[in-house]
Amino acid sequence: MKIVFINVPWMKYYTGEGDEEKLVPTCGYNFQHVNGYYYGYGEGLDQIALEQIDGGLANDTQVEDVTVVWTSKNREGENKVIGWYKKATIYREAKTYLSMDGERLFFKYSIVAPAAEALLLPVELRLLDAKEMSEGISFEKDEKIIADVAMYIHNYAGDKMNYLFAKKDLEGASILNFPEYEMYFAKADEFLAKDLYGKAVRCFNKAIALEPELAIGYECKGSIFLSLKMYDEALEVYKKVLEIEPDNENAHYCLGLIYGLIGDYKNCVEEMNFYINRRKDDMNALAERGIAYYHLGEKELASKAFKKAYAAEPENLIFKQLVDCLG
Repeated sequence: MKIVFINVPWMKYYTGEGDEEKLVPTCGYNFQHVNGYYYGYGEGLDQIALEQIDGGLANDTQVEDVTVVWTSKNREGENKVIGWYKKATIYREAKTYLSMDGERLFFKYSIVAPAAEALLLPVELRLLDAKEMSEGISFEKDEKIIADVAMYIHNYAGDKMNYLFAKKDLEGASILNFPEYEMYFAKADEFLAKDLYGKAVRCFNKAIALEPELAIGYECKGSIFLSLKMYDEALEVYKKVLEIEPDNENAHYCLGLIYGLIGDYKNCVEEMNFYINRRKDDMNALAERGIAYYHLGEKELASKAFKKAYAAEPENLIFKQLVDCLG
């Protein structure tokens, strides 16, 4: 069985700055959903000896279909299994790229796994003891330990902390019926305040069904998908907004951002051009277009954009990092 154990600092959610920790450790985004995947990283994972994994070879650059068992020491110092990735791909060398993700300018990971194949245990259910180990990766060889953990993962049917958007909520309409169109938006806001994203989207779907030629329902739905980093879904919704309102500036911006986040930098620049031509004072959009230029090999255009944004907002640390990364 291809399995590794990785010990990381204790956190509740592993979703970044929204976690309970004041400072986000290098593993702090390991269960943040990004367009259908989780991206794992942590201390000691810059280089991984893939030949230590069952079936891995010394010249492999990646190994696929690995089970990654995440462990951590709780507040009492007991090492516990906190979650896992299944069907993960592990890379020999950690990957880093310049991202438009507002939380992670330099997006770094050593492991990627489908979100549907991963699970983060609630704090109160992190009960399974794990072998004592220091922070980093361990290539366990004890067959009994491997068998026990594999059986636990296979049989686990309890709660999980990592949120996945239910497919039935993508297009399903709310069963609620209101006399006024605007009331669906008010109810959606109530659901959003409680993090009930599926129910909120169902309200917007109902509003869209009632007034399919109004863009506002699609915009609200798209904003939820974008905030949840469901980029493929958000992309289709914002395309629909532009079918209804071709000059909708916000939709052009959001499309540009989404294209940049999924690596389609040519279309990113095209959409950002439309937006920036109308909102020349938006330095964030200017810098984001600069990132797209960077990935397209247009380093001079990227540098010019970063310097202009930083000159306009010298207190912006992100702009400073962008300027510094190009020297």
